[in-house]
Amino acid sequence: MDLRQLRQFVAVAEERSFRRAAERLHVSQPPLSVAVQRLEDDVGARLLDRDRQGVRLTPAGEAFLLEARRTLAHAQVAVEIAQRAASGKLGTLRLSFVPSAGLNVLPQLLRAFRRTHPDVKLILSGDTTAAQMAALAQGSTDLGIVVPPLNEARGLKMEVLRQEELVLAVPLEHALAGQERVQLKDLAQEDFVGFPTKEGPGFESAVMAACQECGFIPRFVQTASQMQAILALVAAGLGVALVPQALCAVHMDGVRFLRVRKRQAALRYALGLAYSPDNPNPALAAFLGVARRSEVRVGR
Repeated sequence: MDLRQLRQFVAVAEERSFRRAAERLHVSQPPLSVAVQRLEDDVGARLLDRDRQGVRLTPAGEAFLLEARRTLAHAQVAVEIAQRAASGKLGTLRLSFVPSAGLNVLPQLLRAFRRTHPDVKLILSGDTTAAQMAALAQGSTDLGIVVPPLNEARGLKMEVLRQEELVLAVPLEHALAGQERVQLKDLAQEDFVGFPTKEGPGFESAVMAACQECGFIPRFVQTASQMQAILALVAAGLGVALVPQALCAVHMDGVRFLRVRKRQAALRYALGLAYSPDNPNPALAAFLGVARRSEVRVGR
């Protein structure tokens, strides 16, 4: 017994005629009659009474028709679920991100993705770029929102998502705290709090390159692995820090955020999407498609 036989039986039962059922199924009548007879043999009961007036369901046929319709409906649901999974509309996506992206970029991306893929389960984790790269290499995550360039990429692919602005975090008692903006070149004598290069090489290389273009190498007196920890060190008066603009949304007593310029331009760094091109997860391809079309790609 197969689904084709069930469809043939349902057609005959609903049409009450082999001729009309054959027309509906676009088959000839003799093979249809043979197929229904074989189905009755498989079931071990007569399902249809046939006479010159047409076809009538037996009590066994009435019961079988109900279950046949249910089986066909369940089979169609199974097909639709498989198709949705293949197109990335079902399944699970493991997504990691640098914590600063969780304050602006990630919520925007998730909203856009959920509008078209509401049934995909998302497993989220915030971590440094270095830790994300290790997880991607091990296959324990599908996609990372990272800060390029990437060290030790080893077969991973990276797409730039958008450019983010840097701002200057200063203690409230700092001489610059009363200003709205500063020139980067005027910070040459400041003590800096920063991010460990080995954990966020892309971010720190952007900071170092900007400072060197303005004629100085920043003097780092303290590092911390988390941006909020960096803000805590700034609040304690240990130094100033160049941090993602998204951190302006984080309330930290004792910290003031200033716009910072390199001549007339804002300081920026890149956010990217890192993943393995060999990852077969359809939800990954679906998320990448949404991200590539999203307004998130346009940095503020």
